[in-house]
Amino acid sequence: MVEQRSLDELLPTVADYTLGLDFEDFIQGERPMVLRGLLATDDEEHTEIAERYLDKAVRSQSSKGQLAYGSIDVVPEWDEHRIFRPVPDAGAFGYLVLDVYEDGGPEYFLDAARRQFDYLHDGAPRSEAGGISHHIDDIELWIDAVYMMCPFMARYGQIADRPEAIEEAVDQIIVHHDHLADPKSNLYRHIWRETPDSYPDGSLWLRGNGWMANGILDTLNYVPEDHPERDTLEAMVRDHLHSMADYQDRSGFWHHLIDDESMYLETSGTLQYGYAFAEAVDRDIVDEEYLEHAERAIGAAKTVVTDDGAVQRNAAMPGGPEAPQAINLYGQGWFLITGTRLQESPVDA
Repeated sequence: MVEQRSLDELLPTVADYTLGLDFEDFIQGERPMVLRGLLATDDEEHTEIAERYLDKAVRSQSSKGQLAYGSIDVVPEWDEHRIFRPVPDAGAFGYLVLDVYEDGGPEYFLDAARRQFDYLHDGAPRSEAGGISHHIDDIELWIDAVYMMCPFMARYGQIADRPEAIEEAVDQIIVHHDHLADPKSNLYRHIWRETPDSYPDGSLWLRGNGWMANGILDTLNYVPEDHPERDTLEAMVRDHLHSMADYQDRSGFWHHLIDDESMYLETSGTLQYGYAFAEAVDRDIVDEEYLEHAERAIGAAKTVVTDDGAVQRNAAMPGGPEAPQAINLYGQGWFLITGTRLQESPVDA
């Protein structure tokens, strides 16, 4: 019987493969995940590379304040005729800019974070209920947005002593939950559109649900213990993870569309839930027995890492039900993020 490779062996291999990729070949929305993964390894070379990309994001910040290398346009890997203009995604760069700032980075990083928050808070298009639209062209709420902007806004609020930023983060989680939650399953729909009131994509997309779960968990790091909505946010995560546990495939993966067993087993979303279950157990949001789901998730993901460190079977950017499988920065980044997190846990990995 072939012995499964350990995380101690796999993480450097995945990092090396990742550094061999040309990040410029990938959509800008993927980059924050791989930069966060590189920073998580706590390796001096990886940190230097990540900081260089983040400095470029700061120096190319748009006049409106968007940290998106000068453009928020996204063209899907599999359909070059479609263009998305996501508003919240640049917040994921802002979160990492603050990571570098808190580690002794320059003051202009904090100023860049201020400008990014001010745009989201004061300039971004919104729904009638106050939800920050995922797009400039149509008022839509996407499940991705919770991860992309809410942890950033809450973290900025704590660092800069601007409580309105924490309130904005909490409000956005609640309004997205209210519009996208499926009450029967405690899972989340992908996209809601204000006019007409509809779901252009009502699928229960795995990585999208992972954005929601981890977006709430990361935001909770900066929400005061006595905040009136803290228990509400914790209950959202608890109910959601209880439901997700029932959908995990015996292999350890989850399906690309969570409730559709005919869809392929997807890696980046599975890794997101490896992280989420470990975090939720560590914070006593769910019982310790749920750590088993994190262990099964990382065990499954390890089986699709090639000998040279490519993480396979990820939904291509930007995701959604029609996304084909790909090797991309989401898979690489989330393997590094979750792998380093689980090295600190009791999980046998």
